[in-house]
This record gives sequence, structure tokens and C-alpha cells, in this order.
Amino acid sequence: MNIYNRQKNLNLYIPETIAVIGIGGVGSWVALGFALTGVRNLILIDHDIIEDTNLNRTPFRLVDINKQKVNALSELIAERRNDCNVYPITSMFEDIDDTIFNVLPIPEVVIDCRDTTKPLTRWKEKCIITGGYDGSSITIHVKPDYSKIWGSGRVRYSVTPSWLVPPVFIASIIVSFVCFKIDLPEKVKTFDLKQEVLNVINNNNTKC
Repeated sequence: MNIYNRQKNLNLYIPETIAVIGIGGVGSWVALGFALTGVRNLILIDHDIIEDTNLNRTPFRLVDINKQKVNALSELIAERRNDCNVYPITSMFEDIDDTIFNVLPIPEVVIDCRDTTKPLTRWKEKCIITGGYDGSSITIHVKPDYSKIWGSGRVRYSVTPSWLVPPVFIASIIVSFVCFKIDLPEKVKTFDLKQEVLNVINNNNTKC
């Protein structure tokens, strides 16, 4: 059985090791997407547990409620890919001791999916793209500058309105960006998801 047979001709760049920091709405799909694509080593970092309110926008299951997010996602990946080595770290990134970093494989790419705009304390140069959302407003940031990571607008909500499509959409962009090995200068793009869908459907060049 060759799971990856149908993607061979796409000439994808699949890093050996990727670290995903923050395994919430976006991060859970990013990590699962890379695992399904064929990444051999995945470092998952998050201190949080799964709550029932997470289940409307993540791949987690009812039986995962109250589990550590990184452990539950490790189980989901193991069900689908036994060739992916997962390193779950149940800690905030900033609190990880050097002894832990020293035994981890060195990531080629880091995806920062934390709920913060504070710069990474290490691996910052390996974070080539990140993304977040506020309701249906999505921001993608290439080569993140943490002083403007979510654009220039102010956050409007203390609890972000969330549903499935924005995090899955962002995760798909991030995985595609890495695997197509796209190289762009630093760039911030914010757009409304509903309007972008309408633009695609209404585009005269769209083929049916």
C-alpha cells in the first residue's frame, strides 16, 4: 500500500520535521494536514486541554474533551499515519526548558498558531507563514513581523466568533504555502472570507 502514490507527480516539498506551536482551531488542522501530506516528524506544542466549545472547529472528538490537545491530536495522527513521529509537548512554548529542546529533532519549518502576538523566544527565523481569524475576517502573514501580525485593525471581540471554515481555510493555505515552497517577501493580507468566496464564484474565468 502506498498512501502517497497519488501526490507523487505534484512534486511537493515535504519537510522532514515541522513544529506547530498552538494546537487550537488553526494549529490542529495545520498539524493534521502536514501529517497526512507525509511529514515524518511533528513537534506539537500546547499547554491547553480540549473543551466542548472547541469541537465546532477542530478535528477533536467528544471522547477527547478534557484531554491535552497535543495528546489527543497525537492519537488522531497515529490512527492515520504510523510513519509520522509525533513529539507532544504539554507546555507553553515560552516555558519549555532547554533540556526538552535539546532532545527534539530540529524543525525545518515552524508554524506559530498561538493566540498571542508576542514574538517567539526561539525558532523565529523558521516561522515563514502564520494565519489567524476574527469571525470571518482572515489574516495571512508571510515572514511574520510580530508588530503587525494581525494587520492594523483592532481586535473587536474578547471571545472570537469561530466556526469550522476559517481555520480549515487558513490551514490549507499554510500547508500549501510550505509544500509548494512559495517564496515571497514579508506580506500581510487581510480579507473577508465570504467576499473571497463570492469573488471566486463570480469570476468569469472560473471553469465549471
